[in-house]
Amino acid sequence: MGRIRVGIVGVGRIGLAHLEAARRLGYADVAAVAVRDEGRARGLCEFYGIPRLYTDYRDLLADPDLDVIHDCTPNREHFPVNRDALAAGKHVLSEKPLTVDSGESSELVAAADRSGLRTGVNFVYRHYAAVQQLRGMIEEGALGDVRAVHGEYLQDWLLYETDFDWRVRAEIGGPSRALADIGSHWLDLAVFLTGRKVREACADLATFLPYRVEPGPEGGGGGRRVPVDTEDYGAALLRFEGGVRGVFAVSQVSPGRKIGLSIQVDGSRASARWCQDTPDRLWIGRRDGPNEDFVLHPSLLNSRGRSVHPFTGKAERWPDAQQNMLDSFYRSVLYDAEPLYADFRAGHDIVRTVEALVESGRSGTWVGLS
Repeated sequence: MGRIRVGIVGVGRIGLAHLEAARRLGYADVAAVAVRDEGRARGLCEFYGIPRLYTDYRDLLADPDLDVIHDCTPNREHFPVNRDALAAGKHVLSEKPLTVDSGESSELVAAADRSGLRTGVNFVYRHYAAVQQLRGMIEEGALGDVRAVHGEYLQDWLLYETDFDWRVRAEIGGPSRALADIGSHWLDLAVFLTGRKVREACADLATFLPYRVEPGPEGGGGGRRVPVDTEDYGAALLRFEGGVRGVFAVSQVSPGRKIGLSIQVDGSRASARWCQDTPDRLWIGRRDGPNEDFVLHPSLLNSRGRSVHPFTGKAERWPDAQQNMLDSFYRSVLYDAEPLYADFRAGHDIVRTVEALVESGRSGTWVGLS
């Protein structure tokens, strides 16, 4: 099997998840990282056995030994890093959202098309075997004609005024937080499962905590209370191609919810629901027969369910889905394998949908996506 050489720009929480997933695959070598803090970078390289470190991402992009770049920087940095990586002739896997506005994401789509390089956006949840299984069921007509899709993504990690993260600051994370950060994941699932694009959107957004305490430079005490201009909560109505309807809610201030992600697709014959809390199961509902709690097993999977990195029959967890995502991306680079992942064009569509929802939240009207 061929090997792939990886460079990671930004190694915070999500960058570490990329790093560890790549190492678990066995055929990917994380050859370089770019981290601004040189002392931290040296510690990472020593611990993981990474041969090269850079404090400027542009120096990493100039490294001729790298095949793929992982962009794991904060949201507003995605555009320049992704743009420069394509210009350097590297395949690029970006964290989501692809960019913080659709002008930038459109530019990246055009650059990717010109380059002929592989591009991906880390919408990781579509890479669970159960989600792929559900997509296969929908394609086979097991649910009948798709009519509606609904669900939620609820968290509690920003419940208190003293909870702070760079994502709450629009100048770093972009104008949307809950919708762009976790709503983008739900939107990708909805588009992926139904096979339909969003054509109109309407939203109600709320910032329940208009101020938060930003920690001092050393962390701990001494913080200052700063205004917040990104949403804690959002609820949306969607109209998809072909008359399919959608509704979902996102929140980062829902007590007790950690990764409260669920999605249900309603068809003319049956419904099916997937929940991150029980990721190896599908609930299937019927009117004229018994409902079903389908527990995945390798012998029961359709071709879609079997398409992810070998599913052993044990309950998958988030790190497995992340590994599956990287496996699909790397195989498309090495062997021109059919992508299971979202590319930059799909990421651009999600950016446009989030923009429309933010605009709707401000105007109180439906917003069309041409």
